[in-house]
Amino acid sequence: MAKAPDNPDRGQNAAIIPMVVVGGLLVAGFFLMTMFGGNARDRALDASAIGVKALGPWLQQADIPIRNSHPRLHPAVADLGLRILPLYDLDLRHNAPEPDTVKDMLNNGNLRDILLDNFNDKIKEIQTVVMLPKWRGALVETGIAHEQSLIPLDDFDKVLPQIGLRGIRLQRGGPEFAVETLASEADIALFHAQTFNRSTLPKTCKTEMPFKTGALVIACQPDKSNHTVYFVSDPDLMNNHGLAVADNAANVITFLSGLRGDDERPVYIDRSPDLLTALERDDQRQDYKRGVTEFERFFQYPFSIYWAALLITLAAVYWRGSKRFGPFQTDNRNTREMSKCAAIDAKARLLRLSGNDGRMVADFVHVQLQDLSHQSFGGDAGQKAEARFLKLLRRRNPDLAQDFGGVARSLMQDAPAMSPQQLHRQLASYHALLQKVMEHHGPI
Repeated sequence: MAKAPDNPDRGQNAAIIPMVVVGGLLVAGFFLMTMFGGNARDRALDASAIGVKALGPWLQQADIPIRNSHPRLHPAVADLGLRILPLYDLDLRHNAPEPDTVKDMLNNGNLRDILLDNFNDKIKEIQTVVMLPKWRGALVETGIAHEQSLIPLDDFDKVLPQIGLRGIRLQRGGPEFAVETLASEADIALFHAQTFNRSTLPKTCKTEMPFKTGALVIACQPDKSNHTVYFVSDPDLMNNHGLAVADNAANVITFLSGLRGDDERPVYIDRSPDLLTALERDDQRQDYKRGVTEFERFFQYPFSIYWAALLITLAAVYWRGSKRFGPFQTDNRNTREMSKCAAIDAKARLLRLSGNDGRMVADFVHVQLQDLSHQSFGGDAGQKAEARFLKLLRRRNPDLAQDFGGVARSLMQDAPAMSPQQLHRQLASYHALLQKVMEHHGPI
């Protein structure tokens, strides 16, 4: 009889598995892009208005050699003449929690955590220019300098003593550009100008660059250090935004050139919270053991982008091969049966396209009787298949065999000449009699 339908659960599982694989590959790809994308938040900070990404190219145009910090490069301290260290942390003793909401991100003043020990080591190694924080995360996210984006002055109570500026107070101007003309007739312009209160400076610090009633840059001598630390109260003097305002860029060149003097060593723009410099460098070859950290490099930026793209591409290819073009064929029929079915399907399609429904019905009944004969007797009975099956059915139920055989022969011989209404009635009779054969006799 007709072949029993496949297990529906098996079909559903076959349809679900490709989507699970595709979903897993996509999730893994996006996870690599977001979690191991080379600190995308840090890169966004460096490229924002309060970052210092533009400082290096500007100094190079002024023939001042520079080196940018890189997590895989460890330059020797002796090869560096001056360090520029932008500070984006308000508490160097504790790491700030990650912002959970958009509001927390906008109000966040700790944009890049740095350990206090690392900070102290940095300023003790070489002469350093420290840029104090001023803006919260809102400026990075929106690009708009608004009074609400400023870090409240009370929030500096922790960081100032930690970096050696205990007792020093900051003061800030109103929502306008404050302009100061220096002796070189170059103007410095700062929005919401943030300066040190000169009256609060200790004896170990002196004003290096005055601005209005305050001090824009002070020079301090830390304890147990042979190097001077220059603190810039307003980072807008040197950041990406500030370099494009008034004559700030020219004043930065003059200021840094004065600190370098005749020193031809490069300026080190240190944007990393880690201590990447080395006190001594041995040019001789040194053997070292490769551990898990070496293997992790293959999953860090920019390799993480390549892995993510590969996983997403695999997901698209797998979906295209297994879902769009259909799952792998799992038909257990032999090659001869599969070829026969393919030929029948092709012929049926041609008949449908030509509008010859009667011929298609005749072929369908003929093939179905051959299939019933094959299931009953096995092998291939050829042209005698229908007769053998009807003979077997006649021995079991002569009346049913006579009715079923008459309708079947009528469809095989006369279907092409029947009208659509006659064809529909005959097909209904054929299916009703076939159902009785299956109900009363089961598989034959």
